[in-house]
Amino acid sequence: MRPKAAKPVVVRGKKLGGDKPLICFPLVGKTPEAALEEAKKAIAGSPDVIELRVDAWNFITDKQTSMKVLGEIRKLTDIPLLLTCRSHLEGGFQEVSAESRNALYKGAIEEILVDLVDIELISGYEEIKNLKQIASPRGVYVVVSFHDFKKTPPKEVIFATIAKEIAFGGDVAKVAVMPQSMEDVLALMSATLMARREFPDIPLITMSMGSLGSITRIAGWLFGSDLTFAVGVASSAPGQIPADELREVYKLLYSLYLNE
Repeated sequence: MRPKAAKPVVVRGKKLGGDKPLICFPLVGKTPEAALEEAKKAIAGSPDVIELRVDAWNFITDKQTSMKVLGEIRKLTDIPLLLTCRSHLEGGFQEVSAESRNALYKGAIEEILVDLVDIELISGYEEIKNLKQIASPRGVYVVVSFHDFKKTPPKEVIFATIAKEIAFGGDVAKVAVMPQSMEDVLALMSATLMARREFPDIPLITMSMGSLGSITRIAGWLFGSDLTFAVGVASSAPGQIPADELREVYKLLYSLYLNE
C-alpha cells in the first residue's frame, strides 16, 4: 500500500493525498484567447486538476483582463483549478512583480475563482502567511513550492525544504528538482518517502525533472507524491509525459499495487 496523506486535501470531489495520484494539466497560453482555448482543450481531456500558469500570460499586469479570463475559465468547468504565477527565479516564463502576482491571487481567492494557489518558499514567511490568511477562510488551499532547474540538492536538504514549506503554512508541499544522475533521482524519491513518514498529514507533490527524472512522474506516488503534471495540451516543464500514455501506465500500476 502506498504511503498516502492522513489528511488529504479534497477539492471539488478530487482527493489530493488519496489512494491514487491526481493528474494535472498545465496551461501556458499567452493571450486571453489562447488561455481560453487551452482551457477548453484541457477540459475535454478530463484531468483531475488544471494548473493555470499565469506567468505565461502577456497580460498578467492587467488585473481586470486577468480576472475576466479567470472568471470565464471558472465558468467552463468544475475541475479544480490551481493558480500559479511561477517566479522567474524558479523557472517562470517571465519576471512578474510580487505586487502583480499578489493582486491577482487576492482577487482570484476573494471571488473563489480557483481552488489552490502556488507560492514559492523564497517568497518568505510573511508573504505566505498573508496569502494563507486570505485563502483559508474561503476554502482555497496554499501550495508552498521549491524548484531547482539546475541541480538536485542532497536528500537531507530536500527533506528540510519540505519541512520548511510545511512550517511556513503550506497545505501542500511541493519540490521539483533537476537530476544530473540516477542517484539524484533516488535522492528525490528517498526524501519524499522520508517527508511522508515524518509529516503524514500533509499532501506532497515532488518530481525529478527532465528525461532522467521522468520515472518519478510515473512512480513517485508509490513514495508519497500525490500529484503529477502531464501533457494534456502543453508542457510546462521538462520531462512531463503525455497524459494518455501516463494513464495507461497507471492502469498497470494500479492493478499491481491496488489490486484493481
